[in-house]
Amino acid sequence: MRHPPSSADRSEHGAALERLKALGFGPDTVLMNDPKLFMDGRFLASLLVELEEELGPDEAALALFEIGLLHGLRDAARLCGRHDAASPRSASPPRPEPTSLVMDWRSLTQPKDGVALAIEGRWPEGHEAVARCSRVGPCTRPSCWLSAGYTSGWLSGALDASLIARETECAAMGAKTCRFEVRDALQASAVEDERIQRLLLEIPFESFRRVAASPSVEAERPLPDPAAASAVGRFDRSQAVVHIWGPVMVLPFTTLDEALGTVDMLGRDPGIGEIRAVVIDLREQPLDEGFGAAALEQILETVESWQAQSLITGVALSAEAAIASLEASHLVLRKDLSEAIATAFQIADAQRHRV
Repeated sequence: MRHPPSSADRSEHGAALERLKALGFGPDTVLMNDPKLFMDGRFLASLLVELEEELGPDEAALALFEIGLLHGLRDAARLCGRHDAASPRSASPPRPEPTSLVMDWRSLTQPKDGVALAIEGRWPEGHEAVARCSRVGPCTRPSCWLSAGYTSGWLSGALDASLIARETECAAMGAKTCRFEVRDALQASAVEDERIQRLLLEIPFESFRRVAASPSVEAERPLPDPAAASAVGRFDRSQAVVHIWGPVMVLPFTTLDEALGTVDMLGRDPGIGEIRAVVIDLREQPLDEGFGAAALEQILETVESWQAQSLITGVALSAEAAIASLEASHLVLRKDLSEAIATAFQIADAQRHRV
Protein backbone atom coordinates (compact mmCIF):
# COMPACT_ATOMS: atom_id res chain seq x y z
CA MET A 1 0.00 0.00 0.00
CA ARG A 2 1.36 3.42 -0.90
CA HIS A 3 1.57 6.11 1.76
CA PRO A 4 -0.72 9.13 1.36
CA PRO A 5 0.79 12.57 0.80
CA SER A 6 1.35 14.72 3.86
CA SER A 7 -1.20 17.36 4.88
CA ALA A 8 1.11 20.10 3.69
CA ASP A 9 1.12 18.65 0.18
CA ARG A 10 -2.64 18.43 -0.23
CA SER A 11 -5.03 21.16 -1.31
CA GLU A 12 -7.89 21.70 1.11
CA HIS A 13 -10.56 20.96 -1.50
CA GLY A 14 -9.20 17.70 -2.85
CA ALA A 15 -7.40 16.37 0.24
CA ALA A 16 -9.74 13.47 0.96
CA LEU A 17 -10.03 12.22 -2.62
CA GLU A 18 -6.27 12.48 -3.12
CA ARG A 19 -5.73 10.61 0.13
CA LEU A 20 -7.97 7.78 -1.06
CA LYS A 21 -6.22 7.61 -4.44
CA ALA A 22 -2.85 7.38 -2.70
CA LEU A 23 -4.13 4.47 -0.61
CA GLY A 24 -5.36 2.61 -3.70
CA PHE A 25 -9.02 3.45 -3.04
CA GLY A 26 -9.60 6.11 -5.68
CA PRO A 27 -13.19 6.54 -6.92
CA ASP A 28 -12.62 4.39 -10.03
CA THR A 29 -10.71 1.53 -8.43
CA VAL A 30 -12.11 -1.96 -8.04
CA LEU A 31 -11.44 -1.96 -4.28
CA MET A 32 -13.55 1.16 -3.80
CA ASN A 33 -16.48 -0.56 -5.53
CA ASP A 34 -16.04 -3.95 -3.87
CA PRO A 35 -18.84 -5.17 -1.53
CA LYS A 36 -16.22 -7.33 0.16
CA LEU A 37 -15.39 -4.25 2.23
CA PHE A 38 -18.60 -4.84 4.16
CA MET A 39 -19.67 -8.41 3.49
CA ASP A 40 -16.43 -10.40 3.78
CA GLY A 41 -15.15 -10.45 7.37
CA ARG A 42 -11.69 -11.71 6.43
CA PHE A 43 -11.20 -9.03 3.79
CA LEU A 44 -12.48 -6.28 6.09
CA ALA A 45 -10.32 -7.42 9.00
CA SER A 46 -7.24 -7.35 6.75
CA LEU A 47 -8.11 -3.84 5.63
CA LEU A 48 -8.49 -2.60 9.23
CA VAL A 49 -5.11 -4.03 10.23
CA GLU A 50 -3.41 -2.73 7.08
CA LEU A 51 -4.65 0.83 7.48
CA GLU A 52 -3.84 1.05 11.18
CA GLU A 53 -0.33 -0.30 10.65
CA GLU A 54 0.32 2.08 7.74
CA LEU A 55 -1.39 5.22 9.02
CA GLY A 56 -1.93 4.92 12.75
CA PRO A 57 -5.36 4.83 14.46
CA ASP A 58 -6.43 8.44 13.84
CA GLU A 59 -5.52 8.61 10.14
CA ALA A 60 -6.91 5.11 9.59
CA ALA A 61 -10.23 6.18 11.15
CA LEU A 62 -10.40 9.16 8.79
CA ALA A 63 -9.60 7.02 5.73
CA LEU A 64 -12.20 4.40 6.71
CA PHE A 65 -14.87 7.06 7.17
CA GLU A 66 -14.08 8.50 3.73
CA ILE A 67 -14.22 5.08 2.06
CA GLY A 68 -17.55 4.35 3.73
CA LEU A 69 -18.90 7.81 2.87
CA LEU A 70 -18.28 7.38 -0.86
CA HIS A 71 -19.73 3.86 -0.80
CA GLY A 72 -22.86 5.12 0.93
CA LEU A 73 -23.32 8.08 -1.39
CA ARG A 74 -22.94 5.81 -4.42
CA ASP A 75 -25.43 3.27 -3.10
CA ALA A 76 -27.91 6.09 -2.49
CA ALA A 77 -27.29 7.38 -6.03
CA ARG A 78 -28.04 3.90 -7.41
CA LEU A 79 -31.17 3.64 -5.33
CA CYS A 80 -32.45 7.08 -6.30
CA GLY A 81 -31.29 6.91 -9.93
CA ARG A 82 -29.17 10.04 -9.64
CA HIS A 83 -26.24 8.98 -11.79
CA ASP A 84 -25.56 11.38 -14.64
CA ALA A 85 -27.81 10.21 -17.50
CA ALA A 86 -25.82 12.28 -19.99
CA SER A 87 -22.68 10.28 -19.34
CA PRO A 88 -21.36 8.29 -22.34
CA ARG A 89 -21.48 5.24 -20.04
CA SER A 90 -25.22 5.50 -19.62
CA ALA A 91 -25.71 2.78 -22.23
CA SER A 92 -23.59 0.29 -20.25
CA PRO A 93 -25.09 -2.82 -18.61
CA PRO A 94 -27.52 -2.32 -15.72
CA ARG A 95 -25.87 -0.98 -12.60
CA PRO A 96 -25.59 -3.16 -9.50
CA GLU A 97 -28.07 -3.02 -6.68
CA PRO A 98 -27.02 -1.20 -3.50
CA THR A 99 -24.88 -3.17 -1.07
CA SER A 100 -27.03 -5.58 0.95
CA LEU A 101 -26.52 -4.20 4.46
CA VAL A 102 -29.03 -4.39 7.31
CA MET A 103 -29.62 -1.01 8.98
CA ASP A 104 -32.45 -0.20 11.39
CA TRP A 105 -33.28 3.53 11.61
CA ARG A 106 -35.92 5.68 13.25
CA SER A 107 -36.39 9.44 12.97
CA LEU A 108 -36.36 11.31 16.26
CA THR A 109 -37.29 14.70 14.83
CA GLN A 110 -38.51 15.92 11.46
CA PRO A 111 -36.94 19.07 9.99
CA LYS A 112 -39.31 22.02 10.56
CA ASP A 113 -39.32 25.46 12.14
CA GLY A 114 -35.55 25.54 12.36
CA VAL A 115 -35.32 22.15 14.08
CA ALA A 116 -32.86 19.91 12.25
CA LEU A 117 -33.46 16.30 11.27
CA ALA A 118 -32.25 13.78 13.87
CA ILE A 119 -32.06 10.02 13.32
CA GLU A 120 -30.93 7.14 15.51
CA GLY A 121 -30.42 3.53 14.53
CA ARG A 122 -28.23 0.47 14.59
CA TRP A 123 -26.34 -2.04 12.47
CA PRO A 124 -27.67 -5.37 13.85
CA GLU A 125 -25.07 -7.51 12.07
CA GLY A 126 -22.08 -5.43 13.23
CA HIS A 127 -19.80 -6.52 10.36
CA GLU A 128 -17.04 -4.04 11.16
CA ALA A 129 -17.08 -4.66 14.94
CA VAL A 130 -16.86 -8.42 14.41
CA ALA A 131 -13.98 -8.00 11.94
CA ARG A 132 -12.15 -5.65 14.29
CA CYS A 133 -12.45 -7.98 17.27
CA SER A 134 -11.22 -10.92 15.18
CA ARG A 135 -7.91 -9.24 14.31
CA VAL A 136 -7.38 -6.08 16.37
CA GLY A 137 -9.21 -6.99 19.59
CA PRO A 138 -11.77 -5.16 21.77
CA CYS A 139 -11.89 -1.36 21.70
CA THR A 140 -12.12 1.23 24.44
CA ARG A 141 -14.25 3.62 22.39
CA PRO A 142 -16.54 3.36 19.34
CA SER A 143 -14.42 2.44 16.33
CA CYS A 144 -16.70 1.47 13.43
CA TRP A 145 -15.57 4.31 11.17
CA LEU A 146 -16.31 2.55 7.88
CA SER A 147 -19.87 1.93 9.04
CA ALA A 148 -20.25 5.53 10.28
CA GLY A 149 -19.04 6.82 6.91
CA TYR A 150 -21.41 4.56 4.98
CA THR A 151 -24.31 5.63 7.20
CA SER A 152 -23.47 9.29 6.62
CA GLY A 153 -23.26 8.84 2.87
CA TRP A 154 -26.30 6.62 2.45
CA LEU A 155 -28.65 8.81 4.48
CA SER A 156 -27.24 12.04 3.03
CA GLY A 157 -27.80 10.76 -0.49
CA ALA A 158 -31.18 9.18 0.15
CA LEU A 159 -32.57 12.20 2.02
CA ASP A 160 -30.76 14.82 -0.09
CA ALA A 161 -29.26 16.40 3.02
CA SER A 162 -25.81 16.91 4.58
CA LEU A 163 -25.76 14.43 7.44
CA ILE A 164 -23.04 12.93 9.58
CA ALA A 165 -23.26 9.80 11.71
CA ARG A 166 -21.56 9.28 15.07
CA GLU A 167 -21.31 5.85 16.68
CA THR A 168 -22.61 5.94 20.27
CA GLU A 169 -22.45 2.23 21.17
CA CYS A 170 -20.08 -0.31 19.67
CA ALA A 171 -20.19 -4.10 19.74
CA ALA A 172 -16.38 -4.07 19.72
CA MET A 173 -16.61 -2.51 23.19
CA GLY A 174 -18.98 -5.20 24.44
CA ALA A 175 -22.30 -3.54 23.56
CA LYS A 176 -25.12 -5.70 22.20
CA THR A 177 -25.11 -3.86 18.87
CA CYS A 178 -23.53 -0.91 17.07
CA ARG A 179 -25.70 2.19 17.44
CA PHE A 180 -25.41 5.49 15.63
CA GLU A 181 -26.92 8.94 15.90
CA VAL A 182 -27.22 11.04 12.76
CA ARG A 183 -27.46 14.83 12.67
CA ASP A 184 -27.15 17.45 9.96
CA ALA A 185 -23.66 18.88 9.52
CA LEU A 186 -24.47 22.23 11.12
CA GLN A 187 -25.95 20.59 14.18
CA ALA A 188 -23.08 18.08 14.37
CA SER A 189 -20.58 20.96 14.44
CA ALA A 190 -21.81 21.77 17.95
CA VAL A 191 -21.04 18.26 19.25
CA GLU A 192 -18.09 18.26 21.63
CA ASP A 193 -16.28 15.40 19.96
CA GLU A 194 -12.89 16.19 18.43
CA ARG A 195 -13.20 13.25 16.04
CA ILE A 196 -16.45 14.59 14.57
CA GLN A 197 -14.96 18.08 14.37
CA ARG A 198 -12.05 16.70 12.38
CA LEU A 199 -14.36 14.95 9.93
CA LEU A 200 -16.27 18.17 9.33
CA LEU A 201 -13.02 20.06 8.87
CA GLU A 202 -11.18 17.70 6.53
CA ILE A 203 -13.81 16.01 4.35
CA PRO A 204 -15.21 17.98 1.38
CA PHE A 205 -18.72 16.51 1.40
CA GLU A 206 -19.75 18.31 -1.79
CA SER A 207 -16.79 16.89 -3.69
CA PHE A 208 -17.82 13.41 -2.58
CA ARG A 209 -21.38 14.09 -3.70
CA ARG A 210 -20.22 15.05 -7.19
CA VAL A 211 -18.04 11.96 -7.49
CA ALA A 212 -20.85 9.71 -6.24
CA ALA A 213 -23.28 11.13 -8.81
CA SER A 214 -20.99 10.13 -11.69
CA PRO A 215 -20.78 6.57 -13.04
CA SER A 216 -17.53 4.82 -12.25
CA VAL A 217 -15.76 1.58 -13.05
CA GLU A 218 -18.66 -0.19 -11.28
CA ALA A 219 -20.99 0.61 -14.20
CA GLU A 220 -18.88 -1.59 -16.45
CA ARG A 221 -18.11 -4.27 -13.87
CA PRO A 222 -21.27 -5.26 -11.98
CA LEU A 223 -20.76 -6.20 -8.35
CA PRO A 224 -21.48 -9.79 -7.35
CA ASP A 225 -24.41 -11.22 -5.50
CA PRO A 226 -22.73 -12.39 -2.25
CA ALA A 227 -24.64 -15.68 -2.49
CA ALA A 228 -23.04 -16.39 -5.87
CA ALA A 229 -19.59 -16.73 -4.33
CA SER A 230 -20.46 -20.22 -3.12
CA ALA A 231 -21.12 -21.63 -6.57
CA VAL A 232 -18.25 -21.98 -9.04
CA GLY A 233 -20.66 -22.64 -11.87
CA ARG A 234 -22.16 -19.15 -11.43
CA PHE A 235 -18.81 -17.34 -11.55
CA ASP A 236 -19.08 -14.12 -13.57
CA ARG A 237 -15.82 -12.95 -15.03
CA SER A 238 -17.15 -9.40 -15.36
CA GLN A 239 -17.01 -9.13 -11.56
CA ALA A 240 -13.53 -7.74 -10.99
CA VAL A 241 -13.30 -8.77 -7.33
CA VAL A 242 -11.28 -11.37 -5.46
CA HIS A 243 -13.20 -14.61 -4.92
CA ILE A 244 -12.22 -17.12 -2.22
CA TRP A 245 -13.84 -20.54 -2.17
CA GLY A 246 -12.24 -22.49 0.66
CA PRO A 247 -8.72 -23.39 -0.52
CA VAL A 248 -9.02 -21.65 -3.92
CA MET A 249 -8.63 -17.93 -4.65
CA VAL A 250 -9.39 -16.19 -7.96
CA LEU A 251 -7.45 -12.93 -8.31
CA PRO A 252 -8.44 -10.61 -11.20
CA PHE A 253 -5.38 -8.83 -12.59
CA THR A 254 -6.94 -5.44 -13.32
CA THR A 255 -4.04 -3.01 -12.93
CA LEU A 256 -0.53 -3.66 -11.65
CA ASP A 257 -0.91 -1.40 -8.61
CA GLU A 258 -4.26 -2.87 -7.59
CA ALA A 259 -3.11 -6.46 -8.01
CA LEU A 260 0.06 -5.85 -5.98
CA GLY A 261 -1.83 -3.96 -3.30
CA THR A 262 -4.52 -6.62 -2.99
CA VAL A 263 -2.00 -9.46 -2.69
CA ASP A 264 -0.02 -7.50 -0.10
CA MET A 265 -3.12 -6.86 2.00
CA LEU A 266 -4.39 -10.44 1.79
CA GLY A 267 -0.94 -11.70 2.73
CA ARG A 268 -1.33 -10.09 6.17
CA ASP A 269 -4.32 -12.29 6.95
CA PRO A 270 -3.32 -15.20 9.23
CA GLY A 271 -5.89 -17.34 7.41
CA ILE A 272 -4.03 -17.00 4.10
CA GLY A 273 -2.32 -20.32 4.86
CA GLU A 274 -5.63 -22.03 4.09
CA ILE A 275 -5.29 -21.04 0.40
CA ARG A 276 -3.76 -23.86 -1.62
CA ALA A 277 -4.21 -22.56 -5.19
CA VAL A 278 -4.49 -19.06 -6.67
CA VAL A 279 -5.91 -18.43 -10.14
CA ILE A 280 -4.51 -15.17 -11.54
CA ASP A 281 -6.89 -14.00 -14.24
CA LEU A 282 -5.03 -11.62 -16.56
CA ARG A 283 -8.36 -10.79 -18.24
CA GLU A 284 -6.67 -10.34 -21.65
CA GLN A 285 -4.75 -7.36 -20.23
CA PRO A 286 -1.62 -6.15 -22.06
CA LEU A 287 1.55 -7.12 -20.22
CA ASP A 288 5.01 -5.89 -21.24
CA GLU A 289 8.18 -7.92 -20.76
CA GLY A 290 9.65 -5.30 -18.44
CA PHE A 291 7.71 -3.83 -15.54
CA GLY A 292 4.56 -5.83 -16.21
CA ALA A 293 6.33 -9.19 -16.14
CA ALA A 294 8.33 -8.15 -13.07
CA ALA A 295 5.17 -7.17 -11.19
CA LEU A 296 3.47 -10.45 -12.10
CA GLU A 297 6.55 -12.38 -11.01
CA GLN A 298 6.44 -10.56 -7.66
CA ILE A 299 2.84 -11.70 -7.21
CA LEU A 300 3.80 -15.27 -8.12
CA GLU A 301 6.62 -15.21 -5.56
CA THR A 302 4.21 -13.94 -2.90
CA VAL A 303 1.73 -16.71 -3.67
CA GLU A 304 4.57 -19.22 -3.46
CA SER A 305 5.47 -17.84 -0.01
CA TRP A 306 1.93 -18.79 1.05
CA GLN A 307 2.86 -22.34 -0.04
CA ALA A 308 0.12 -22.14 -2.64
CA GLN A 309 0.16 -23.06 -6.33
CA SER A 310 -0.26 -20.30 -8.92
CA LEU A 311 -2.29 -20.73 -12.09
CA ILE A 312 -2.50 -18.12 -14.84
CA THR A 313 -5.37 -17.69 -17.28
CA GLY A 314 -6.66 -15.02 -19.64
CA VAL A 315 -3.31 -14.43 -21.35
CA ALA A 316 -3.61 -12.04 -24.31
CA LEU A 317 -1.61 -12.75 -27.47
CA SER A 318 0.40 -9.61 -26.84
CA ALA A 319 1.31 -10.85 -23.34
CA GLU A 320 2.61 -14.29 -24.33
CA ALA A 321 6.21 -13.08 -24.61
CA ALA A 322 6.05 -11.57 -21.13
CA ILE A 323 4.67 -14.81 -19.70
CA ALA A 324 7.43 -16.78 -21.41
CA SER A 325 10.03 -14.55 -19.75
CA LEU A 326 8.88 -15.43 -16.23
CA GLU A 327 11.29 -17.43 -14.12
CA ALA A 328 8.63 -18.88 -11.81
CA SER A 329 8.88 -22.62 -11.44
CA HIS A 330 6.00 -25.04 -11.87
CA LEU A 331 3.76 -22.32 -13.34
CA VAL A 332 0.42 -23.69 -14.54
CA LEU A 333 -1.22 -22.03 -17.55
CA ARG A 334 -4.84 -22.52 -18.56
CA LYS A 335 -6.53 -20.86 -21.51
CA ASP A 336 -10.05 -20.94 -20.08
CA LEU A 337 -10.99 -19.48 -16.68
CA SER A 338 -13.43 -22.28 -15.87
CA GLU A 339 -10.74 -24.85 -16.65
CA ALA A 340 -8.28 -22.93 -14.45
CA ILE A 341 -10.70 -22.93 -11.52
CA ALA A 342 -11.39 -26.64 -11.93
CA THR A 343 -7.65 -27.36 -12.03
CA ALA A 344 -7.11 -25.22 -8.92
CA PHE A 345 -9.62 -27.31 -6.99
CA GLN A 346 -7.91 -30.49 -8.18
CA ILE A 347 -4.56 -29.16 -6.97
CA ALA A 348 -6.04 -28.10 -3.63
CA ASP A 349 -7.63 -31.51 -3.18
CA ALA A 350 -4.38 -33.31 -4.04
CA GLN A 351 -2.47 -31.23 -1.50
CA ARG A 352 -5.10 -31.89 1.16
CA HIS A 353 -4.64 -35.64 0.74
CA ARG A 354 -0.86 -35.51 0.50
CA VAL A 355 0.81 -37.62 3.19
